[in-house]
Amino acid sequence: MRAYILPHPPIAVWEVGGEEIEKIAATEESFDIVSEDIYRYDPETIIIISPHAPLLADAFYISKGHVCVGNLARFGAPEPAVSYEYDTELSDEIARLCKEGGIPVLYSDHEASVLDHGCFVPLYFINRKYGSSIKKGPFRIVRIAPSMLSDETLFKMGSLIERATAHMGRRAVIIASGDLSHKLKKEGPYGYIKEGPMFDKAVTDVMKSGKLADFAKIDKKVNELSANCGYQGFVMLAGALSGYKVTPDFLSYEGTFGVGYGICIFECQDWYVKLAKQSLEKYVTSGQPLTREETAEYPDSIRKNRAGVFVCIKKWGELRGCIGTILPTRDNTLEETAALAISAGTEDPRFSPVSSDELDELEYTVDLMGRPQSATEDMLDVKKYGVIVTCGNRRGLLLPDLEGVDTVEEQLSISCRKGGIAPWEDYTIERFSVERHV
Repeated sequence: MRAYILPHPPIAVWEVGGEEIEKIAATEESFDIVSEDIYRYDPETIIIISPHAPLLADAFYISKGHVCVGNLARFGAPEPAVSYEYDTELSDEIARLCKEGGIPVLYSDHEASVLDHGCFVPLYFINRKYGSSIKKGPFRIVRIAPSMLSDETLFKMGSLIERATAHMGRRAVIIASGDLSHKLKKEGPYGYIKEGPMFDKAVTDVMKSGKLADFAKIDKKVNELSANCGYQGFVMLAGALSGYKVTPDFLSYEGTFGVGYGICIFECQDWYVKLAKQSLEKYVTSGQPLTREETAEYPDSIRKNRAGVFVCIKKWGELRGCIGTILPTRDNTLEETAALAISAGTEDPRFSPVSSDELDELEYTVDLMGRPQSATEDMLDVKKYGVIVTCGNRRGLLLPDLEGVDTVEEQLSISCRKGGIAPWEDYTIERFSVERHV
């Protein structure tokens, strides 16, 4: 996953601002850098948190529907107009986890067909990178509004968004769209208050540090008086990235028109993927597993969590090794992942052991296994659930959302073949969900 904090000033769009955009040249340049970064990453889905989607005091809003259209007609620019498809499967999963986790949410088609400017402005620049004449977004989107609930709830909502993305195995980016203080200059549209610049400095300091949990430490009075529209989304972003090693790339800050525009890229290295890579590389080059000191930086969540784990390794897009456990066999997922990464690279009987010359060419996927549950064929979903088939002491397993496996029938057939089970034999079915880390 990659993540961004972006402003959404309509004046930054040429069709609205015209020559005025020359006064925010740093912001324009930063938007182009972000767009290039997203283009290279090539996401399937962009999750965008916008305070100008329907904002509720006591619940989060998620757009429900299939297609939406955006433009800046209310700012005098009906063109360009761009349509996007919603990622309905991911939106469904976020809503499901909210219900399961007790997070209040309005999952509704109310105002879902028309994008607000908090979404449109960042997407305008991203789409421009894909081609100036494009009329349909080359990716799907998920549109979420923050709420006025507590920082703790905002943070938890962000973490659920990330969990849903992992469950669905999406290659996604997340954007927290929000302007900073609107009270930076006396001559600005909202006037000046000393808390305006104070808020912007505090926020940009957190961006530069990459310690996003520190957003919640910003003085509440300063936050309230600054008249910003981004804080709630920033805290949600902190929750979404809490499971990653975050490296910030702070690009720019401007307050030319009396409103703060801050832009930052957050490179997010998944801890589980980092661990698998580090573990195999250490073993291949030295013959030794990782030491306690070498894993000291990993967060408590990895040390406290227990789950079955599958580590899959690819080279040039082709499988190079895959080993896993259905249920946990070690004290925590740190130990489970580190050991299985070594096994996937050196003990998979289908492949020769990985050599040191190959290490730079390998890509890793780590799946955390949900507990298997008894199922029938009509309860399966090849994108969402993996499957285990069992007949006597023979067992076959297939992970979900695999390239080339498009139907339940294919999923069951391959699972039976892997377990040495004939299709006509009487076998039981279990399904399981995964959290996919890439």
